Amino acid sequence: MSHRHRIRTTLLAALITFAAAGAQAAERVYKWVDADGVVHFEQQPPAQAEAEAIKVQKGFSTVDPEATAEPTAEEKQAAADAETCRVATENFTMLSADGNVKRTDEYGDTHILTPEEKASERARAEAAMKRFCP
Repeated sequence: MSHRHRIRTTLLAALITFAAAGAQAAERVYKWVDADGVVHFEQQPPAQAEAEAIKVQKGFSTVDPEATAEPTAEEKQAAADAETCRVATENFTMLSADGNVKRTDEYGDTHILTPEEKASERARAEAAMKRFCP
């Protein structure tokens, strides 16, 4: 075996060894509990607490169809905006129609809107549609 061939073989063996060591390191996770009782999972053991080494199994994950993720703040805002758009559109349609419109106040009393009140409420609904409807 030539000297050059021996060096290539040695370098290849070293490369394979380092790659295998890196793959093994990626399969280990450390589980530890902080002072507040919160459980943490990290790839490096913490310096300030004892940790349990957990070997990660290779395989696949599935989505639990019964598990529901909490919506993000953006998703909650988008849903609220969509509901505001829906209500504003219904109100605008109702206030644009001919005929009287009745309103019930916070005390349960009902009265018919005057033409000025109806126009004012229609303008408010239109402004809401411009703001919240795409």
